[in-house]
Amino acid sequence: MKTDRQITVGARVAFAREFLRNTGQFTGWAPFARGVVMLQSKPLREGVHMVTVQWDKGSKPSNVLDCNLVREDRIHLELV
Repeated sequence: MKTDRQITVGARVAFAREFLRNTGQFTGWAPFARGVVMLQSKPLREGVHMVTVQWDKGSKPSNVLDCNLVREDRIHLELV
């Protein structure tokens, strides 16, 4: 079942607000990072994949769990 939150190859993404809050990243590069999903692995567990992201700027971690990302066009819909 696909949902609006699902991250797929080719999607523009950013780090999810909840992930940034839980890891204490209120400043720096992470809140402003944007990129494109280039590759998606087989599920690590139900509904969770490791994805490879090509970030727009700088050298940032490229392998990220998809549950820590949000599609760029859905950022404004995240709960505060």
